[in-house]
Amino acid sequence: MTFLVTRDRQACGESHLFDLSEIAVVVLLIATAVLLYALLITQARARKQRSEITNLEHRLVRTEAQTKEQSRMISRLESDKGSVASLARSLPTVVRELNSGDIEPRQVPQLIVNLAREIFQPAQVLFYTTRNTQGGGQELALSYGFGLGEIPEQLKVVPFHKGKIGWVATHRIDMLREDWINPQRTEGVRVEDNHPTLKADIVGPLVHHSRDNEQVLGVLCIGAPASMPRDEKLMFQLVTNLGSLALINAQLVTRLKGQANTDGLTGLLNKRYFMDELLPQMIVEVDQHARSLALFIFDLDHFKTYNDTNGHPAGDELLRGLAELLRRQLRPSDRCCRYGGEEFVVAMPNTTREEGLRIAERIRSAVEGEPFAHREKQPGGRVTISGGLAVLPHDGNSAADLTKHADVALYQSKRRGRNRITPYQGVDIGDAEDASGFDLVSLGD
Repeated sequence: MTFLVTRDRQACGESHLFDLSEIAVVVLLIATAVLLYALLITQARARKQRSEITNLEHRLVRTEAQTKEQSRMISRLESDKGSVASLARSLPTVVRELNSGDIEPRQVPQLIVNLAREIFQPAQVLFYTTRNTQGGGQELALSYGFGLGEIPEQLKVVPFHKGKIGWVATHRIDMLREDWINPQRTEGVRVEDNHPTLKADIVGPLVHHSRDNEQVLGVLCIGAPASMPRDEKLMFQLVTNLGSLALINAQLVTRLKGQANTDGLTGLLNKRYFMDELLPQMIVEVDQHARSLALFIFDLDHFKTYNDTNGHPAGDELLRGLAELLRRQLRPSDRCCRYGGEEFVVAMPNTTREEGLRIAERIRSAVEGEPFAHREKQPGGRVTISGGLAVLPHDGNSAADLTKHADVALYQSKRRGRNRITPYQGVDIGDAEDASGFDLVSLGD
């Protein structure tokens, strides 16, 4: 009995132990499955997160690119806006100055360069004007420059066909920086720089289009522009077209002024311009610096005899020859006019009485020794002049006073036998009746 009970208890214990072992295995399997599931979930989430991160990175890259493009567009719009604003602000003033009746060709380059600087804000600008060479060709002379400091010799005068500057003048087309590396734009030729310091980012000719031909007036070269408008080439062409119109207008004005202010026969200044404008202006300038001015008036001796003997066409030739002689004898600062008939006036700024007499005597001697046609028929067998000299401020402080007193001195030369120069010394009491009221034009021979 006791044995049976014990055996039953042992059997029950073994069964119990077996059940616990199975349960542990099942629990372990379940735990493993849970861990695997959790791991799979974690991996799936990690892959999803990585995918989302990758997508975010792509979106971030696209967003950054879009932001940069938008910034570039905003910057370009601001640049365009600034360029247009600068053009709108500067153009009226430039056009008004260029359209002025007093504009001269030498003033145009600086005005055009200033306009280009307003629009493009460049580091360099060079303005060249075309001039003829002694050999019959053409070259480009630098008229105004900015941003290069001391101008290299190679950039002061550029022959046509030489470098990028000469190339655009020859081909008459505008070139941007990228055009120089495009074989189609340069006809397959590699165009060299004119100088290492020159930045030829925008280069183009100033062309005047007429009915018969096209004339290259110059070249504009812009380097390292800080502002690049959207239509940079059109903006550049606006500047160059305005420059060509301004140069033609200034040349025309200068030519018309020259025709209005010069004597048609001799090419010297005429009396109206000399007496009403130039001489008073010269007097003011020398007076401001406390300097002197000598006025020399002379006429041809026995000119009526010359005309009556040889005819008026010969007399005109004599006057033209005398004018040419005067151009050779006078200094660059001296100004000469045909006062009327055979009378001439020379104004010599910054000239004392002694210097003025020396110059006047040199002219008199040159006329006397010049082999003018028909000179042998004149009294004494030569062409001569008689003149008078007055000096500011000793002999007068106005154009009228100087002219009057030089006229009186001329009369004295006539009275004393002609072919001589007399300085004004005032009117002596004994000479007052002879000199008063005498007019230069009435002298005749």
